[in-house]
Amino acid sequence: MKSRLVLLFLAMCLLITSFFSISCNKKKTSEKKTTKKKEKEVKAEPVYCPFCGEELAQGTEVERPVAVMVENLKSVRPQYGLGSTCFVVEALAEGGITRFMAVYSNKNVDRIGPVRSARTHYVAIACGLDAIYAHCGGSTYAKQAIKSWGVADLDQMRWGKAYWRTKGGAPHNLWTSIDKVRSVAGAAGYDEEVETTGFKFKSDLKVDERPETQSVTINFSTAAYQVQYQYKKDSNSYRRINGGAVQTDRASGQELDPKNIVVVYSPTTGIPGGGEVLDVTVTGKNKCLVFMDGKVIEGTWEKSSEKASFHLYDSEMEEISLNRGQTWIELVKTNTSVTYEQGEVKEKEDDKES
Repeated sequence: MKSRLVLLFLAMCLLITSFFSISCNKKKTSEKKTTKKKEKEVKAEPVYCPFCGEELAQGTEVERPVAVMVENLKSVRPQYGLGSTCFVVEALAEGGITRFMAVYSNKNVDRIGPVRSARTHYVAIACGLDAIYAHCGGSTYAKQAIKSWGVADLDQMRWGKAYWRTKGGAPHNLWTSIDKVRSVAGAAGYDEEVETTGFKFKSDLKVDERPETQSVTINFSTAAYQVQYQYKKDSNSYRRINGGAVQTDRASGQELDPKNIVVVYSPTTGIPGGGEVLDVTVTGKNKCLVFMDGKVIEGTWEKSSEKASFHLYDSEMEEISLNRGQTWIELVKTNTSVTYEQGEVKEKEDDKES
């Protein structure tokens, strides 16, 4: 009888131990599943700026682009704020003088300028970006375009609080900042949502696949507006030279260091009765050259309407992916002299032996 009771007791103990073991294992399994689920929830997909391709901080939303007209007279160089752009559009304004449209998204830049007036071709590009467009006045044609295309306009003539002037040197003494533009844009009732797709991007080419050198020269007009780019293999970027001098950002003192140069050939004519004001076609499609990774891609640009984005295609009509970082878009006449050279990629010792 005693032996039966002992056996019964042992059986009960074994049963209770098994029950608790199974319960604990289930609890641990459940906890592991919960932990993994939480890890998946925390590990969100990376967010990239659609205008420069740079990764943004977790939880950051892409901000509506701001496009600012910036002067490029030789006497005002170096300008403020160009080093912090997502991309810059450079084109002739009139009389052989080039002007910039500096585009920013998730950037907080304290001083940009000198701010100058609008021209129609810049307005068309700003419209395609659905950008907040900051400028001071403009040609008659540009003002008409702003109104008819429904551009989110912040002309200094009306929205003075988005700008400030420093003493002396007018009209080359007008400045703005991203904070001021966004604050006044909010007061003007402009939407903050982004309605454009931007560009496609890729990773940099590996160092051992890059050429040693590449140079690009763009002759807009006179020597004062000649642009040169010198490829830097280590950083996979380009040193910009404007009018014979290395161009820097006055705020930081550092060289401008774009990753991509896009030359857009645009039919250009004078506007009848418009003096020196130019009609630069930035809709339709035409030839383009894309310089990146120390190499060149001969392709086609396309912009189906004023409200459409720019698209860049290679010879197979595959959309071109740019390197992550700053881009300079150079709008040139179809007969503008653009020359370039590039060195060869050095062969590896292993390749030489084979």
